[in-house]
Amino acid sequence: MQTLYYTTSNFVRHTDNIVDLGEYRRKLERMQADRLRRQEYEEVEEVETAEVQPRPRRSQQRRERRAAVLDMWASMGILVMTLTFTAYVLCL
Repeated sequence: MQTLYYTTSNFVRHTDNIVDLGEYRRKLERMQADRLRRQEYEEVEEVETAEVQPRPRRSQQRRERRAAVLDMWASMGILVMTLTFTAYVLCL
């Protein structure tokens, strides 16, 4: 097996997409500082106003219950089909 080396005149040279890491770090620091200020402001608002948590809707509870019942029926159907197939194969 021989290695072949080719030369081409169409080299890709990246000159426009240079990343300034110093500027990137400064931008991250500003974003983190803004996020901390917002969190502090939200904490102050939470202390000032006691928010009432909404109760979960009953329709959501009904949907969850209905989904559980449908899941149980599907499982029972699979079990019945499996038992029926097994009995059919054993009786042959």
